[in-house]
Amino acid sequence: MLHLFLGHYVADHGFTNNSKIRHLKGWKILEHMIWSVFAILAFTFDTLLFEVPFILFSFIGIHLVLDYLRIKSVKKWHYHLIEIAGIIIALAFNYLVSGYFKTSYLSKEFVLYLLGMALVTTALSYFFRNFYPAKENFEDLEGISERLAFFVFLLAGKPYFAFISLILGLLYRIWKVKKFDHVWWISPLFAIIFSYWWKGFIF
Repeated sequence: MLHLFLGHYVADHGFTNNSKIRHLKGWKILEHMIWSVFAILAFTFDTLLFEVPFILFSFIGIHLVLDYLRIKSVKKWHYHLIEIAGIIIALAFNYLVSGYFKTSYLSKEFVLYLLGMALVTTALSYFFRNFYPAKENFEDLEGISERLAFFVFLLAGKPYFAFISLILGLLYRIWKVKKFDHVWWISPLFAIIFSYWWKGFIF
């Protein structure tokens, strides 16, 4: 039952370039914080909001504080320390309230499926932008698309379509970029390893 953790992860990584959060200013900071609150509530409102609102809003408060610290930090390693702290705190809070999610409108399997989708698309992008090749504005749209397609097809029991999606992704890169990049192989390899592992984890 990882509903709260999923909300935390989506808030900072879903539909956003996580590396850009640290550079937000003014209204953009408030926009992200509002998005974070709604992202967390989206996966927990039907249970925690009515059962243990104090714990839910305590966690949301901690999440927003971490967002603020990320924006105010000046050393790059601080960003990763804050990211790790957020993950540990989210898992701890999730463990504390996991029993309440048994009555959630979101099933355990569906939450794990959504979490897998979030991780397969964004975890590698985080690595690319922060560690290798360590470019904050690293464009990974093609990689995200191919990893997501592989994940969806594989978990749907369509491995042939999953591997075809990787081939099409490679052809698209060749057509669009026209210059081979040695990081291309990392994305499909991660998609294959992670998707097979996650499928075994869920089923």
